[in-house]
Amino acid sequence: MTSPELTRARELLGHLVSEPEATMDDFRRLYEEVLANFEVPADGVVEAVDADGVPSYWVSAQGADQDKVVLLVHGGGFCMGSATGYQEFGYRISKASGARVLVVDYRLAPENPFPAPMDDVVTAYRWARQQPGVSSVAFVGDSAGGNLVVAALVKLRDDGDVAPSAAVACSPLVDLAGEGSSLTERAHLDPLPAATLVQAMGGAYLAGKDPKDTPLASPLYADLQGLPPIRVLTGTHEGLHDDAIRLAEKLRDAGVDVELEIGEEMIHIWPLFSFLPQAQDSTDRLGAFLHKHLASSPAQV
Repeated sequence: MTSPELTRARELLGHLVSEPEATMDDFRRLYEEVLANFEVPADGVVEAVDADGVPSYWVSAQGADQDKVVLLVHGGGFCMGSATGYQEFGYRISKASGARVLVVDYRLAPENPFPAPMDDVVTAYRWARQQPGVSSVAFVGDSAGGNLVVAALVKLRDDGDVAPSAAVACSPLVDLAGEGSSLTERAHLDPLPAATLVQAMGGAYLAGKDPKDTPLASPLYADLQGLPPIRVLTGTHEGLHDDAIRLAEKLRDAGVDVELEIGEEMIHIWPLFSFLPQAQDSTDRLGAFLHKHLASSPAQV
């Protein structure tokens, strides 16, 4: 039987598509209304910073190691969401990983299509690495943020940057061609019309480009060799289930160290919903994953 907490999470996710005639501004407002349910606790420290032109927030839980950094890339279909709305998730990641978190406010499509959002994530990573005392940096991203994280890993590898220590992709949207069977087979389980949103918002991000010919926009089609350890999360009740499964399989085939977590009856981006017991459990596990890899990475400049 569905718990009251899971019912509430499903209702909040459904709020994103609660206005049939919604414009892009409406979608953005609706997402911020969902995110307003999550507040940073009193012991959290939040500081606005300019990450080489990318507006961002440092978010730290009490006792966080200032030398270790997690870059948090918010979801929202490339078109909505904000670093402000993800501060509370950043706090929980900081608490679970023992690192401070840089929540990135990348530019949004359709006003700023590919590659602008990915470029902002890469820029923020490079800025974080250059901060005094920083020894290691990892990534977390959910949904479209998961796409941007994987794409950034590929871009940083190709450009010869110091590799991140690890990455976590929660419910990643990595196939903008929309070929995952779960988009239709699990549609009845998902509070979101995932196939429609992939087509509409993914299309806004691509701005006419072919997803299979633009692997940095649709990283399921990228060469994934040589990437750092990655933890991938997906729920059984989400249309993007198969994006995560196929990503994990392709990463393994490329020789990448992969952990896959499948949340039974969990919905899209369920770790975001702080009141959900399964969300805290998943955040604790991804925090332990990040802590292990941040601690084991040698200091590099």
